[in-house]
This record gives sequence, structure tokens and C-alpha cells, in this order.
Amino acid sequence: MTNQEIAARISPSRNHVWLVAAPKSGSTWLGAMLEAVYGWPRVPMLDCYDRREQEIDIRMLTLHPDEDIFTPHQHTRASHPTLGIIQQFKIQPIVLVRDLYDTVISLRDHLYREHHIMPWAYFDETVYTLDPDEQIDALIDLVIPWYINFYVSWFYAEKQGLCRFLWMTYQDLKNDHEACVRRVLEFTGVDRSEAQIQGAIQGSWQSNTRRNVGMQGRGQSQLTDEHRARIQRLTKYYPKVDFGRLGL
Repeated sequence: MTNQEIAARISPSRNHVWLVAAPKSGSTWLGAMLEAVYGWPRVPMLDCYDRREQEIDIRMLTLHPDEDIFTPHQHTRASHPTLGIIQQFKIQPIVLVRDLYDTVISLRDHLYREHHIMPWAYFDETVYTLDPDEQIDALIDLVIPWYINFYVSWFYAEKQGLCRFLWMTYQDLKNDHEACVRRVLEFTGVDRSEAQIQGAIQGSWQSNTRRNVGMQGRGQSQLTDEHRARIQRLTKYYPKVDFGRLGL
């Protein structure tokens, strides 16, 4: 089916909220709260993971065509095809990012707590033979450029007026997750009672949100000056981009 044929099957009044996130940014936690507070069907916009780039699988949009839906976290850059789908299907994205220094440490934890298979760089079992500094070097060299790509794509999507979305950071989430839920509800124009909001927040703590240590500032204490300088150097190619949301 074409995009137009799929769009013809979907109610034009359907609400669709999509959590787009940088990996290891607290998106599973935020997603659990939002899924609970909305109470809508959960519709991922991809049908597989592995090493595949997490681009939209438009066929998934045919699920629950007459109901409001929530799409959980997906690590997707703001390409023109993606932005076109957002506009055509009236999707409301929430874009979640995190301090890049802390992200590197969380990614290293991810290698041991979950798996080396990821779409942002190709790692095999050899990564586990490296010492901790070499693993951090590999993550900075191979994965962090993807994060820069992700962030810059959404930065320019907003700056150029190509997409309306809500920025959110991991720091926002840690400092006041209740305020984050309220901001999302306000942005998406959905009313929920105080009991529904509190129930969603409390319920999220019972979910498997895949949190690692969840501590801010580990990048400053565990990365070397050279590590941080190498990450910072990646931003020099984008002098018009404000990287403050990434702690740079």
C-alpha cells in the first residue's frame, strides 16, 4: 500500500503521540508513564530491532485505525521521509535526549547488562576483550557520531519549521518526572485527572524500564579530559547548532 492508501484507512481525528529518543536517555521509563497516563493502544512503528536502523514501518499505522494510539520509544533521526510521515499522519513527537558524557558510560553498561548488538555501530564479541578505556574509545569513535546525527537532524527540523515537537531531556525527567508527564499532556492537548497522572507515575515504578545506574554526572567523573575533548570536537562541524541539551 502507498502512504495515501494507508492514510485513507485511518481516522483523520485520531491522536497519535510518538516518543522519539536517543538511546539510554530514560525513554523506557518515560514511555511507561506516558503509556499508562494515555491508556491508548501501544503501537510501535517498527516490527523488528537487531542491527536495523529504526526507521518507520508505515504498515504499523494501520493498527487501531479509529483509536488514539501511543508509539513507545524509537531511535529515529529526522529525515525528510520521516518528517513527511509525521505531517501526513498528524503525529505528535516527543524528542528525548541526554548529556552525551553520561550517555557514554551508560552505553558501556549496556554492553554488559544487555547486548553488543545495536543499530548505531557494528560491534561483535571482540568488544568484550577490550579494556574499559578502549571500550569507551570505541563508543566515542563509532556510536557518538550517530547521536550527533540524531540530535542535529531534530534541531534543524525544528529550526526550519519542518516539524512541531516537544524537546525533553533526561535531566528534566530525573529532576521532576511528574512535571514532564504534565508537559507532554499539555503539549498534546490531552486532559487527565490528578488520579490518572499519579497512578501512571506510580505504576511506572513497577514496570521493567531497563534503568541502569540512572545517575547524572558519571561522565564527568569517569571520562578522561581527552575523552570529553574528543566528544566536544564532534560539535565543531555544526557551529550553528546549540548542543546545550547534550551537556556540550
